[in-house]
Amino acid sequence: TVGQCSGVVLLERGERENKPHTPLHCPTVTNMSNKKKAEEAKAQGNKFFVAKQYKQAIEWYTKAIQADNTDATFYSNRCAAYMGENRFEEALADSEACVRLMPNWVKSYYRKGAALVALNRHDEAARAFRKGLECEPNNDDLKEKLAEAERQARYQVKRTDEHGNALSRAQIEKEEGNVHFRESRYEKAIEKYTRAIDFATTEEEKSVYYSNRATCYAQLQDHSQVVADCSSSITIKPTAKALIRRALAYENLEKYKLALTDMRQVQEIDPSARVASESIARLTRMINHM
Repeated sequence: TVGQCSGVVLLERGERENKPHTPLHCPTVTNMSNKKKAEEAKAQGNKFFVAKQYKQAIEWYTKAIQADNTDATFYSNRCAAYMGENRFEEALADSEACVRLMPNWVKSYYRKGAALVALNRHDEAARAFRKGLECEPNNDDLKEKLAEAERQARYQVKRTDEHGNALSRAQIEKEEGNVHFRESRYEKAIEKYTRAIDFATTEEEKSVYYSNRATCYAQLQDHSQVVADCSSSITIKPTAKALIRRALAYENLEKYKLALTDMRQVQEIDPSARVASESIARLTRMINHM
């Protein structure tokens, strides 16, 4: 478990069992004299850090890095000091240096995740915490951090995909729509999904966004618009989800034969779909009693 002190994650103290091994292939080869200077500077930085004098700690950790830029703990400690100073972008940069130097060190990802959380980039933070758990699967502290980051990410607009690549304009509009939907702001969500449709560059994208917008109309009990949007989605790419949604809308509009046709198509796509078999039985009885 990674320790904490007054909201600032504790720094590496240099114990042999906790300090990661220096990689065999280093970006800069340093001599013993430089390494000694670096350790001395780090020790001075630690004293200031413990006293919560983060500016002075940063100065000494910087001197350590200047003497030896191959030791991940120097960047890790300076990252913690930057966090103490609320200099989160610089903390993130140092955490990324940790990741480059020691990609299998759990603390690297803990630092990165913490900096991203501070920057309100919760989705990226969750990815960092997951990478940390790949290094140390039983780290309960990281599991808690991951759960909280994922919870916060649900209410944050994603701007990158799971690989860190920037989303397109249409995808960002969709993500904004998703946030509004989760907050039950259906009219706002409809506006965003409409913009996503306008900015979409592929028909397959449009199919998804029409389906999303149809879900909003279903919440607003606008069944005719549900049918229209689901039909647009199905024309591009028939899916069980869109067909079920349209069938339920048809049923609410008392168009039972059309609803039955859609549910039978769902059953062809997914024979295990229980909602389809149950709906087919119900709709058949209703049609027989008409």
